[in-house]
Amino acid sequence: MLKHLFSGKAEFVYLAVILILVASLAFYNWVIAVLALILIAGVLVLTHKSDTERNREISRYFDAISQSVDQATTYAVQNLPIGIAIIDKETSLCWANSVFLDWVGSVSESDRLDRVMDNLQIEKMWTKAGYFFEVIDSRTYRVVYKSLSSEVTEGDGYLILYFDDITETEQQKSLCLKAVPVFGEIEIDNMEEVAKGMSAVQQATLWTDVNNCIVSELMALGCYIHSYSNGKYFACLSREALDTLKEENFSFLDKIRTIHTVNRIPVTISMGVAAISEELIKSGRTNFDGLAEKSRAGLDLALGRGGDQVVVYEDDGDAHFYGGKSQSVEKHTRVRARVVAQAMHELIANCDSVLIMGHTREDYDCLGAAIGVAHMARLSGHPVHIVVSDQNDAVRPLTEQLHADEAFDDLLISADEAARICTEQTLLFVVDTHRGDMTAASNLLDMTPQRVVIDHHRRCAEIIKRPLLTYMETSSSSTSELVTELIQYYQEDVELSKLEATALYAGIVVDTKNFAVQTGVRTFDAAAYLRRCGADPEIVRSIFRSDFNTVKLKAELISRAVVRDGAVMTDCGRLEENASMVAAQLADLLVNIKDVKVSFTFYELPENTIGISARSKGEVNVQRVMELIGGGGHSNVAGAQLKGMTTEEAQAAVWKALKEVTEETEVEQA
Repeated sequence: MLKHLFSGKAEFVYLAVILILVASLAFYNWVIAVLALILIAGVLVLTHKSDTERNREISRYFDAISQSVDQATTYAVQNLPIGIAIIDKETSLCWANSVFLDWVGSVSESDRLDRVMDNLQIEKMWTKAGYFFEVIDSRTYRVVYKSLSSEVTEGDGYLILYFDDITETEQQKSLCLKAVPVFGEIEIDNMEEVAKGMSAVQQATLWTDVNNCIVSELMALGCYIHSYSNGKYFACLSREALDTLKEENFSFLDKIRTIHTVNRIPVTISMGVAAISEELIKSGRTNFDGLAEKSRAGLDLALGRGGDQVVVYEDDGDAHFYGGKSQSVEKHTRVRARVVAQAMHELIANCDSVLIMGHTREDYDCLGAAIGVAHMARLSGHPVHIVVSDQNDAVRPLTEQLHADEAFDDLLISADEAARICTEQTLLFVVDTHRGDMTAASNLLDMTPQRVVIDHHRRCAEIIKRPLLTYMETSSSSTSELVTELIQYYQEDVELSKLEATALYAGIVVDTKNFAVQTGVRTFDAAAYLRRCGADPEIVRSIFRSDFNTVKLKAELISRAVVRDGAVMTDCGRLEENASMVAAQLADLLVNIKDVKVSFTFYELPENTIGISARSKGEVNVQRVMELIGGGGHSNVAGAQLKGMTTEEAQAAVWKALKEVTEETEVEQA
């Protein structure tokens, strides 16, 4: 009782004082003391009753407040501006607030959310916390997930999903990305060749038509374009304009190509484009100098691939190619050949030794060009060697003749021997390829900083880094043709031996299919020069002669060929000798069949590799087909090597790439 009456120390002190006073009063008059005790007891009872009633009122008040808070909490959870859903391990909906149901639509309990949400991967998210993004009914959500373990809940636990609608933020982000600047470099490829023989009025008219077409097409998309030199432009466009050009496959290339010219040679342009990656935008580290350099590198790559195309560097850092449908126009002037020959003379004079290598599994163009470069280097008196790969069966007839000649006995060496004699002062020539991973000894590229590249293939993105000199002419029939021209300008009174001239002549014959493909005036001039130097066509014919067993093998392989939609493919399997040569010759035979547009031959190589030779009559660009699977070449002659694939998988990859290129061509023509 006293405990309920006196809840604090002060009350007990007061009571003690009162009792002491009453005891003192009783000492003098006990009657008054008794009356005082009765009065005190009554006051205590009334006070207790009043306190009890007051506590009851307070309890009722707090109960009302608590009930209101619970109702408010329930309302707040149900109507938060974020969606909340609880799912089990089967992604079945166990509970959801009204906001989630309004956003997602008609989803009831026990419905599986993984059928509505593509990015909901319950196996990876279970017992974890994190977030992901989801698009539902054209709205974008940031979904935060948190796991409730079985220690807190009964059963296997639950996963709570919190949905935040970020659609407006994403829309603003998209608008910002569309407005991000993109740099472009444009150059007219062949105005000099097209304008040759025209009058001044015709040249001015042609220039005006081309300039107006370029400027009007880009300015229609809100681009800024400035001509800073004759036939060269700098453009600044938005990411949205770039996306539009990509959707149209840069159709203004075709419009420029249709501009009428007196000599019927179409005008073509090349363009390099560089866009800032999304990661750099988020970090705020935009580098416009680097962007301009990358657009220039894209233009150089487009020109190196023959022009009439656009190279775009985007977020992934890889080069994407558009256009490139027309054949490279042969340049009638040899000014560049003379300049390159003089530069080579200086480089060779300042080195202490010369190494030359081509692509692995050398062909006659590769070895012929290497022999021609070796002749120029030997004129300077330096030690010269040609590095050959282990798989050189295709050129064995020529290598045997080189070994038999005392003058060339030590010319050919292996990759291991080259690595032992290579120094930082060694000048390394790479011929008939510009990809480091395809060279006969790729380790040599890291051992010497002095490198020269001579090639006639269309340039790819994986070009050898930082060469001192690059000479690439995609309009040339072969690398042997390029080297033959360089020899004529290297120094006066150059005398090729009969074997050297024959090797270069064989290289031209192989790549032109006996002067039937990719030939021009300069091709025949080079061949005529080699004939004057003593090149023997009879030796070349003897090199290419096939024995009876090889003829039988080709007949058997042709019988296996399958024709489908104008394309013919055949599996050569593992050939014992000259695999690449037999496959290439077989592809040449198959493409000449009636109603066949393209041919592909597949053959097995060491190290679980499938080699592919591709040929075309001109309607399909097989170079683009091979590029899609990691190869390259020319529009009518190309190839690739696929590692870690079976022949069936390689054929499937080629069919897919061929279909993609064919559909792209049909869209462009439409």
